[in-house]
Amino acid sequence: MPDTPKTLTLIAKPASLGSVTEFVRMGAREAELPDLHIRQLELLIEEIFINISRYSYPENSPGSVTISYAVPKAGELHVEVGDQGIEFDPLSAPAPDLTLSLEERPVGGLGIYLLKTLAGSLSYRREQGWNRLRFGISAES
Repeated sequence: MPDTPKTLTLIAKPASLGSVTEFVRMGAREAELPDLHIRQLELLIEEIFINISRYSYPENSPGSVTISYAVPKAGELHVEVGDQGIEFDPLSAPAPDLTLSLEERPVGGLGIYLLKTLAGSLSYRREQGWNRLRFGISAES
C-alpha cells in the first residue's frame, strides 16, 4: 500500500467543512478503516477544522488550511492539519474538568480531549510559521 501523501488546501471557513470531511473519508476508505473509526475520524477533523476556521485567523481575514493524509499500511491512517494562523499547541491545553455539570463547565476543551482520547498517535509542532497537528487512526485501536 503506497505511503504517498494526498493533500487538500482550502480556505479556513466553516463552509469548507464538507470538502474536508469527504477528503479524509477517502483516506479512511483507502486505509480500510472500520465504520466506527471513520465516524471518529469525522468527529476529530470537524473539531480541528472548525476551531481553526473560528480562532486561528483574525476575523474577516480567513487564511488557508492544508490537510494531508497517508496510508502507511492497511488499517492505518495518518492525518496532518496545517495552518499559518495564531500559534496554538492544543496538546498543551489543560484537560477539561469532566466532573463539573454542563452548566458549570467553561466552553471549550472537549474537542482537544476527544482528540487525545481517540487518536492513536498525536503530535504538534510549530514550523516556519505553520501550526502542524498530526494524528493517527488505527483499525487496531
